[in-house]
Amino acid sequence: MMHQPPHHLPRLLPSSSSSSETAEMDPRVWRRLPQPLVDRVLACLPTPSFLRLRAACRRFYSLLYSSPFLHSHLLLSPHLPFFAFAVPSAGHLSLLDPTRQAPSWSRLPLPLPAPGAGQAFSPAAASAGLLAFLSDASGHKTLLLANPITRLLAPLPLCPNARLSPTVGLAAGPTSFIAVVAGDDLVSPFAVKNISADTFVADAASVPPSGFWAPSSLLPRLSSLDPRAGMAFASGRFYCMSSSPFAVLVFDVAANDWSKVQPPMRRFLRSPALVELGGGREREARVALVAAVEKSRLSVPRSVRVWTLRGGHHGGVAGGGGAWTEVARMPPDVHAQFAAAEAGRGFECAAHGDFVVLAPRGPASPVLVFDSRHDEWRWAPPCPYPYVGGFRVFAYEPRLATPAIGLLDATAPAALHGMQG
Repeated sequence: MMHQPPHHLPRLLPSSSSSSETAEMDPRVWRRLPQPLVDRVLACLPTPSFLRLRAACRRFYSLLYSSPFLHSHLLLSPHLPFFAFAVPSAGHLSLLDPTRQAPSWSRLPLPLPAPGAGQAFSPAAASAGLLAFLSDASGHKTLLLANPITRLLAPLPLCPNARLSPTVGLAAGPTSFIAVVAGDDLVSPFAVKNISADTFVADAASVPPSGFWAPSSLLPRLSSLDPRAGMAFASGRFYCMSSSPFAVLVFDVAANDWSKVQPPMRRFLRSPALVELGGGREREARVALVAAVEKSRLSVPRSVRVWTLRGGHHGGVAGGGGAWTEVARMPPDVHAQFAAAEAGRGFECAAHGDFVVLAPRGPASPVLVFDSRHDEWRWAPPCPYPYVGGFRVFAYEPRLATPAIGLLDATAPAALHGMQG
């Protein structure tokens, strides 16, 4: 694994417009508390709060190297449904916190190698505090997993099949992860076809724990994947969109098999995106489809809608019926503003917990946040860290501990939770 010295751990830099609340701590109380109890309290802090607090004293900073503390922090710290806006040429992530009534922005440096140090990489997927970056050069791709908080960086073995611009999916857990690289097979130096997908599986309970590439799986016929659309994961399956015509491709990891499900209103969709809605530590994520609907009949006005796939997927076929339920529709006044900002360029979309973010493609475009639990649509303030076209949006949770990345280095015990120094 490649990493930078631990004293370079980054800070989440809030924008100047963000408000902060301060509370006085009575030293007469805190200095009398047993140290294990103090550590327990600190383990309940959100990651950004602990990163700010670690500079208070050496004792707090030393907790970054404590396996028991990192394990407790992984279990006890609150879930943060942030969104990461990533630009391939930028050296940082712009993070959006949608949980406040007025969503706030912060910035987080990226641990990627400098462009001059070798091949270039672009953001491709995210899961459980990890970001996946894919090499830009065509051929046998390199996939990097990174924890931007700890600046830990680990490469997967080279992808077995040569590809141009494949679609990438990532699903990480505490002690395992699965990565899928699908489509854009290089059948010759000048031609590509969507033929197959490669799957990398790593699990602390398997042999070898450092993972392996499973046998390649065949994509359904006439698949047409868009790498910008990414993949969603729920109940052991990856979901991605195929275009011309629109279809939902479903990959069952255990069976190593692909199938198709028909999306709702597929002839009238624009910029469809599959996302993971809900989820967290106590709930299982649902697959949701977010798309603009443009139908010529006056009885169906233009809108942006959200559907969920009921009861998972149980083996659909091309043209088969998927059990989709419409759960939300953008209000007409909000849609009028959104359509003016989007101007037909399409939009990036991601979901994290109960929140969905829609970001029109283009420079300095406003960002719309949908709170599915309260059925509220609200605009985020302008990002103080400008990004240009070509950005991607990912569901991202800043975490101190991402033990799954340690599986890629057989000499680094996963118990250290990726904090190798």
